[in-house]
Amino acid sequence: MKRFFALLLIAVMALSAAACGSDSDQSAPAFSNHANSEINSKEPPKEPSKEESSKAESSAPETETPKQEFIANFISIGAVDTKVNASSPNSIPLTGIETELKEGGIVLFYEDFDALKTDLTDFTVAVFEYNKIRFGYILETLYTGSADLKIEFPEDGFVLAIHSSQENYVKKVKNLTPEQTVFVHGLHLYDGADYTVEKTEKPFEIDGFVKKEGETESEWEDYLIDTVNAENPSWSYAQFEVNNYYSTANYYTAYDDEYLYLCVVVDSPYHYCPITTAKPNDMYQYECIQVKVSAENPAGDYISANFDHVANNKAVTEGVVRSYGFAVNDNGETCFYESGFTTQFTGKAACTRDDDNQTTVYEVAIPFAEFGIKPESGMSLGLTFSINSTNEADVSNGVWKNITYRDGGGVIGRNDWSKIPTITLG
Repeated sequence: MKRFFALLLIAVMALSAAACGSDSDQSAPAFSNHANSEINSKEPPKEPSKEESSKAESSAPETETPKQEFIANFISIGAVDTKVNASSPNSIPLTGIETELKEGGIVLFYEDFDALKTDLTDFTVAVFEYNKIRFGYILETLYTGSADLKIEFPEDGFVLAIHSSQENYVKKVKNLTPEQTVFVHGLHLYDGADYTVEKTEKPFEIDGFVKKEGETESEWEDYLIDTVNAENPSWSYAQFEVNNYYSTANYYTAYDDEYLYLCVVVDSPYHYCPITTAKPNDMYQYECIQVKVSAENPAGDYISANFDHVANNKAVTEGVVRSYGFAVNDNGETCFYESGFTTQFTGKAACTRDDDNQTTVYEVAIPFAEFGIKPESGMSLGLTFSINSTNEADVSNGVWKNITYRDGGGVIGRNDWSKIPTITLG
């Protein structure tokens, strides 16, 4: 009996040593799927006997589900801030964008839907459309896969196909409510705000006045790009009280061989900006404009690879994306700040407030030299801005609000550079 217990004790000690493993063991990768995470968390198996190996080989399937690698792009559900990433509880990682559907795949489609015209038996298909009331993408239709599934593709949105093996992510989509918006990270999903900027032969006078005294026409009149209001699908008033979208604007842009010109004329009954020229960086908390310029096309390969300044700030450190802020303070003084690889603004700015007409004018000339660019017709860049609209009552109530291009426009929230509109020099 003693001999039996001794042998049993030796066997238990041997199994315990095997279970501990070595310090070189690696945990599951951050983007592994649920099945792989479970496998990696188990104890290393014992070496099978020849008889066990033969039995396992005869009963194993001929092929295994191929492992799908996740890409940098992902979808997040709900509020978007700097803490959100692909592995967050409310995120859905992607294995591809408009790629072939495979086992284990999570693929997004927004332009070319041909790959979805196939046998979708093993896929859940979700159609998202932009909702102008919620200023975001919401789940419109959810399809359970079938061999002859007929999908109604969105005019302004995208389609997400999730393989049945990705049970956790299928569940996240099925649990979406009509009130929840989703955000696609790192994809220039909307091109409705892209436009052509015309060249001017006469430099603009940057003085904060759109129309000079005695003139009947504004020098900006032929360079109107867009009208900013809540009805325009390119603009988001998501931070405003519903149906109280009191602030609107006209937006003008032009360029010459030296400058990229920007003029924003805001029509609002409020203006509150209690900052000083010595400390202008606080302007974002009040009423001002925040501007970002990208020396690369936001829909191009460079920004696609470096869209996320939280995880990868290469676009800023290499001087590709620069940020500016412009305001007129409560004393009528023009204030500005700049940030980026270099923090010296060498351009021109003039901002004025007309309380009688309830308008604020922001005139800016940004030198191409700050980006090392020589402008040429046909060149594609990125230009975006937000209209920060936090008035005095908002500050007292702890409210911060802005008007932005759709999905933040690369300015507010995540600062996703791929959301910056593309401008093409005419």
